[in-house]
Amino acid sequence: MKQKAKWIHYLLLIVGFILIFIPLYLTVINSFKETQQITGHFFGLPHPFTSDNFTRLIHDGIGHYFFNSTLITVVSIALIMLVVPMAAFSIARNMSQKKAFALMYSFLLLGIFVPFQVIMIPITSMMTKLGLSNISGLIILYLAYAIPQTLFLYVGYIKTAIPIELDEAAEIDGSGRFRLYFQIIFPLMKPMHATTLIINALWIWNDFLLPLLILNKDNSNWTLPLFQYNYQGQYFSDFGPSFASYVVGIVVILIVYLVFQKNIISGMTNGSVK
Repeated sequence: MKQKAKWIHYLLLIVGFILIFIPLYLTVINSFKETQQITGHFFGLPHPFTSDNFTRLIHDGIGHYFFNSTLITVVSIALIMLVVPMAAFSIARNMSQKKAFALMYSFLLLGIFVPFQVIMIPITSMMTKLGLSNISGLIILYLAYAIPQTLFLYVGYIKTAIPIELDEAAEIDGSGRFRLYFQIIFPLMKPMHATTLIINALWIWNDFLLPLLILNKDNSNWTLPLFQYNYQGQYFSDFGPSFASYVVGIVVILIVYLVFQKNIISGMTNGSVK
């Protein structure tokens, strides 16, 4: 039985690898082909290799939209990692003694169960009336939508991985709450910081629906996914530049993932249980 289970695990691993590798392989190789090669030899290697697709993207202004996506992602992640861990620390340390913190925590977690489609139209209308149908408004929305899941992970991690005795020892040494948090607690949450960064960066960088609703009025505010969507519509019969734009979008977030992936498993494991 153990040998059979082992082979099943290997089989699942191989199938999973194939399902991930093949789309990535096709995207990369077709980004270096002309459209005629793509339609005639979709699965074959480029012959010859051409970088004209990337040159065309640069000429068509992909750098501007790449900068927009980078700005939105970096600022959103910075705000999330500044605000949510502080709230999580206060809630985790007080929710068992004070009902107000427990109620606040439960209220914030309700956001996980609200489908975006339910509030999509009201959010769009509200942001338009407030004059926030721009990059700043989108960043505010990303911060708001990231709070429920991120708060849940941080609270779980603090309660399980950071003992309250550290707080008591710091207070005996004369440390204030802000010094305790920034010099002791915050550095100890490094695995959860990495987990939060990856989860939210993947979501924000690849998100299409929120930018479509908030930024689509002004094409100078487009993110990279919006550019890819409209670019594909503009050059629907010229697949080479479209595949090249997908590669540009993949490379950055893949690098971020590889840098922080060592801490993800530990952060998710400790932060998801009590």
